[in-house]
Amino acid sequence: MFHKICRRIVFPIVKLLYRMKVKGLENLPKGENFIIVSNHLGIIDCFAIAILFKQKIYFMAKKELFNKKLKAKFIRWLGGIPVDREKLDITTVKECFKTLKNGDNLVVFPEGTRNKKAEEVDLLPLKGGANLIAFKTGYKIVPVGMAKKYRIFRKNHMYIGEAYDYSNYKGQKLSAELSEELTEDMRLRLCDCIKNARKFAEESKK
Repeated sequence: MFHKICRRIVFPIVKLLYRMKVKGLENLPKGENFIIVSNHLGIIDCFAIAILFKQKIYFMAKKELFNKKLKAKFIRWLGGIPVDREKLDITTVKECFKTLKNGDNLVVFPEGTRNKKAEEVDLLPLKGGANLIAFKTGYKIVPVGMAKKYRIFRKNHMYIGEAYDYSNYKGQKLSAELSEELTEDMRLRLCDCIKNARKFAEESKK
């Protein structure tokens, strides 16, 4: 019920205020659910991604947002899953696994926090939680890049990259070394998406 209200009332308002432009929708896997990873510049990022889907999506949110009962309930309604940004605990992992196995999509912002220095660095150092979940479950990862922070009544551009998975690593153990390798690969893919989002923004001006 709450998701239907968001789709009918909240999402149209967000679209009107933030004028989102998206490229790469064809890269979203058809007939299967997946993990979305994106750079993180502001709270509107969650809505920008959620609007792409008819069904409710779930996303990792810092546990500090759940420190008050009413606020925690609201974020849960939105699809938030509390996560400790310093250490991915087993409760969060199990909830993410359950979300994916139920056929829902999961959004992870691997930077772990909003990038307030986006004009200086495209990405903050990435956490390994998304890789762990994708590696253990076998679900595909879809990288997404936001061109810049969303600002009211201004256009922003999003680019959706090609989905990928870890099928080539089947049977291997997720060692610290392999985790670093996969995290670096994710960083490069995200940087490429951010670059393409900015290119899309420039093309839109012509």
